Amino acid sequence: MTSRWLLVAAIVLSIVSVAHAEVELKNDGFVSGGMANFQTGFVVNEAGASRFVAASAGRQLLKLQLLWGGATTTERVTIKVFDDTAGTDVPGAELFAGEIELTGSDSAMQEIDLSVNNIIVPAQFRVAIVFQHAGAPAIASDGDATVAADKNFLLAAGVGWKKSSDLGITGDWVIRAFVTDVAGPDPGMFCDTNPDCPSGQICDAPHHACITGCRSDDECSSNMCSSAGQCTAGAADDGGCRTGGDGAGGGAAFALGALALALIAICKRGR
Repeated sequence: MTSRWLLVAAIVLSIVSVAHAEVELKNDGFVSGGMANFQTGFVVNEAGASRFVAASAGRQLLKLQLLWGGATTTERVTIKVFDDTAGTDVPGAELFAGEIELTGSDSAMQEIDLSVNNIIVPAQFRVAIVFQHAGAPAIASDGDATVAADKNFLLAAGVGWKKSSDLGITGDWVIRAFVTDVAGPDPGMFCDTNPDCPSGQICDAPHHACITGCRSDDECSSNMCSSAGQCTAGAADDGGCRTGGDGAGGGAAFALGALALALIAICKRGR
């Protein structure tokens, strides 16, 4: 692994307006001028992951920040979000998966905007960075002495999900999640099925969020109400609410921006 001491001279953040105030969730103690260890031992389909605990269920995951360096090449990774309510090494249901390209940098922290994906999380959830390449660039762990052993995980080939400390990784992953300060999107109730939602709303099951939508064709004029609660084109005599899937298609949307950090990186070789 390679260790780098990072001395930050100035930080300029581009702040994105959101419906609710952001709450930062993190396990690491990395600060400007601290030490970060870029863990370059990953291979394809392995992952590093952090468990986060929000104040309550039903909050929207807005964005991620992470250190991603050790090389300056561009690699594609998969971002996955899991329900981690059970608190076991193996996470629960997958709530979100999407691919994105990240360009490694020893002088910038990556920021990934997830707000358009409407990811509603339980109080305890897990974010995983799944590698599609071997080696650097890679995620980093911090260099302080405090480690939240129950919040840092590895998905290792031939081993499965384990606490990263059990596999010899020291420190906490420098992965941070930002969620809304209240349940969201409005009214933001966490749900699994339609009965979990207030009258007049349906459950967007893939995102576990109560949303306003149609329940029957009668609410869609001459169109039909899909099983996803959306009015879709169709003849008035088609009759009945559709039972087939009409959910939104396409891949996950991301907005990626590197936080502008003016810094000096003094590198030294580690193990």
